[in-house]
Amino acid sequence: MPSTGPPTGDYFPPATGGWETVTSPEAGFTADGLAAVVDLVGAANSQSLVILHEGRIVTEQYWMGATSETTRDLASCQKSVISTLVGLARDRGLLQLDDPVSQYLPAGWTAATADKEAAITIRQLLTMSSGLDERTLRATAAPGTVWEYNTAAYQKLRRVLEAAADTDINSLCSEWLFNPLQIDRPTAWAERPGGDRTADAVGDRHWGLNLAARDMARFGLFAMHNGSWDGEQITAPGWFAEAWASSPVKRDYGYLWWLLGKGAFGRRGAPADLVAALGAQDQKIYVLPSAGLVLVRQGDAAAEVAEAGSDFDAQLIAALLAARA
Repeated sequence: MPSTGPPTGDYFPPATGGWETVTSPEAGFTADGLAAVVDLVGAANSQSLVILHEGRIVTEQYWMGATSETTRDLASCQKSVISTLVGLARDRGLLQLDDPVSQYLPAGWTAATADKEAAITIRQLLTMSSGLDERTLRATAAPGTVWEYNTAAYQKLRRVLEAAADTDINSLCSEWLFNPLQIDRPTAWAERPGGDRTADAVGDRHWGLNLAARDMARFGLFAMHNGSWDGEQITAPGWFAEAWASSPVKRDYGYLWWLLGKGAFGRRGAPADLVAALGAQDQKIYVLPSAGLVLVRQGDAAAEVAEAGSDFDAQLIAALLAARA
């Protein structure tokens, strides 16, 4: 793709037509450094790579027969989208973060006793501090006291949103978020294949979010701009500052966002404001506001398989930082 020249001002891609590009030097990369990032990702079972600088595409690569229209289950990257939808629901007066989850879901949404179930709040699902065991959904700690990555508990937030908004997840997601970002995926959310095999301990089936790499990049760009898109403030202005603040029980985790610069990666030189949505099989959205960067990667597992972060994060972050001029 040809460059459109040096970037000027905030740029947001149009719904259709060309997405402006920028050269690696204009984006603050060395040509060799950026090539090393592409080579690393391309050799690691990847399907797509998109890097933006101030909204413009620095590099966009596809493998495995994928194209810019190929969609894929984001795995746990979806958590950061749900986090944003919870913020938007609060903006609309539909819920508060300290509301009990049981205010929106009928009894039995966990396998805990009634009193322990009733004590869990929306905020605690957002911060992975529900105190529930992921496999059994029984209470193992007091809510808000222990961090434990728990997808089964997190998945209840979709049901909370649907109950609070009195509509389905695709409708509210499109109206509140995807339409303003010009993401045209009206049925992006769907129950994951596998039926009861994907159900949790109380029988709720897990849902997935399927997007293209460019869709993920739009979401990352929107987050980098503190919830605004092309002059329109979509979230409350302070939402992302709140969502990217350290949880009381885990310094490098916020509201379903990984705060990579505040944990081990920060100690290795990553900027303090590096945040990420991370999913199994190494699905990734990195957002680095101080450098105006968004990076998206989709594909099969590049390294050690994990629900969210993996060994590949260390390699990719190191390569990305080394590529900066």
